[in-house]
Amino acid sequence: MLRLQHLRDLNMESPSFLRGRLDQMLRCLQTPLDKLSVWFCSQLTHSDLTHPFQCPNLRQLKSLCLYGTNLTNFSPEPLRALLEAVTPTLQDLQLDNCAMVDSQVEAILPVLSRCHQLRKFTISKNKFSMATVEKLLCHTAGLRSLEFELYPVPLECYRTQGTVDQERVALIQAELMETLSELGQPRTIRLHTKYFSSRYFYLMVFS
Repeated sequence: MLRLQHLRDLNMESPSFLRGRLDQMLRCLQTPLDKLSVWFCSQLTHSDLTHPFQCPNLRQLKSLCLYGTNLTNFSPEPLRALLEAVTPTLQDLQLDNCAMVDSQVEAILPVLSRCHQLRKFTISKNKFSMATVEKLLCHTAGLRSLEFELYPVPLECYRTQGTVDQERVALIQAELMETLSELGQPRTIRLHTKYFSSRYFYLMVFS
């Protein structure tokens, strides 16, 4: 634990040892943490996500990455509380491949819209409807520092066997471009397909 005391960046991949102990680990820190990354962890408990936002050493967090952390069975409150705690400083937020659904995202939209220092936001490879992707675009429209945005291709674009229907994608792109036009802010967004067999990026630029 002595090695953890003065860390500024904490990066953990597939940390099975972390289950039920994340808050204990964070309490060992004696200096504020700039970056917290947890990759491919399906073992986190509800308390692991509930207690960190109470940790003073996270209040200056600039980068939060929960890539591949399965949040399917979690209520949105812990994540919302954590984002609320780091709203003034957060610059990089990565919530990709977390098995998130529409209701979880809608719960964090108000606090997300207040992350005015945010430069990079990625939330791809999650199961969102077209309506939720549009809500994300609306709630991030006022984030003037945002430079990189990555969203999932909406569920409506997939066939039953998991492949992408390109005609549906074209229709969705047209609708999203109309949404961007209504918001009236120049921006570049990227849509990412979920499945490895059809992984692809769609670039959309509104200027």
